Amino acid sequence: MTVSTFETPDGDEIEIDGDDVVGVKVGKESDTTIVELEDGDEIIVAAGKLEVIAELDLDPLLHDDPDEDVEDPDDTLGDRDD
Repeated sequence: MTVSTFETPDGDEIEIDGDDVVGVKVGKESDTTIVELEDGDEIIVAAGKLEVIAELDLDPLLHDDPDEDVEDPDDTLGDRDD
């Protein structure tokens, strides 16, 4: 896989190896993504989810699950009254 350098929200740079990634989900802050590694670590990067998937050459069918991105089940459109 591909090794890419990302910036963290603090401005630091970190290298991530796509072979070590087991999950990618949207971060809580705008334009952040949480990258889950096989050793159990989670890294927050200052990049969009699809950008991370593309940069690391990951399979979007395996790593772009919108259901994993919903942090608060009450924050879904299913609760709308209209």
